[in-house]
Amino acid sequence: MNIHEMVGIIAPWANDPARKALFLSIPEVAAFHAKVVEIHGDLLSAQPAGAVVSPALQKIIDAGIAADAVHDPLARSVWSAIEADKNNSLAAETPDLARAKQAEEVQARLFPTGMSIINASLLAESGNTERVAKLLEEQPDVRAFLKSIPVQGKGTLLDTTKRWIAAGAKLGELERAREVQEAKEATEPLGKAKMNALRARWIRLVSQVLSNLELSDAPAESIELIRGPVTKASDRASKRYEGGAAAPADAPAAPVGGAGVP
Repeated sequence: MNIHEMVGIIAPWANDPARKALFLSIPEVAAFHAKVVEIHGDLLSAQPAGAVVSPALQKIIDAGIAADAVHDPLARSVWSAIEADKNNSLAAETPDLARAKQAEEVQARLFPTGMSIINASLLAESGNTERVAKLLEEQPDVRAFLKSIPVQGKGTLLDTTKRWIAAGAKLGELERAREVQEAKEATEPLGKAKMNALRARWIRLVSQVLSNLELSDAPAESIELIRGPVTKASDRASKRYEGGAAAPADAPAAPVGGAGVP
């Protein structure tokens, strides 16, 4: 994980009023806030002069956020329409058990991990829609089922699913473009020893925050608002080094939320 990502993850904890208040409202992690502010400042000081997100990179990031805002509602729409069809089949005066079972099976094939997919990394979301596209090619019964469900306006749930697949493909394109742009803009850190020490401190702190969240009775939504950006960034960083590519020499492996943070 590069220094920009490390700064970006904890910046809301340190500076954003709403996220800071949320962090401080969780007793299990509130005591770490002073250290969050301290290491955030240290990381900012360690960045090379002018090490800010470039307009080109920011444009890609903004496009990714916009594309994800399209992908997630489409995924929810497909899930909800299948769920509604199943319940309508069961609620009919003469329950259609066969149709309800088919709906349940199709839903399981399209969403093997349920709706957790919309909280995954953008690359994971893209990979999932690629899997769905292949499934539609290989399993005509799924296509037929989706086509049998009308949606608001013109078209069927199959059309909505195709739009979901297209949105996922767009996410993949943007994430790859982001990685290429980040590589172009990469700069040498100021002092390998200093950056190694800062990385180690950041990893220990963030790992402790995530570990304490596991013990918290705070609302699940509040916990996810703190934990989600870390796990997504970790997944994205891990994807960059899949396929045999090496992690940076100054990136010590350490567990964050049960997974190494590159």
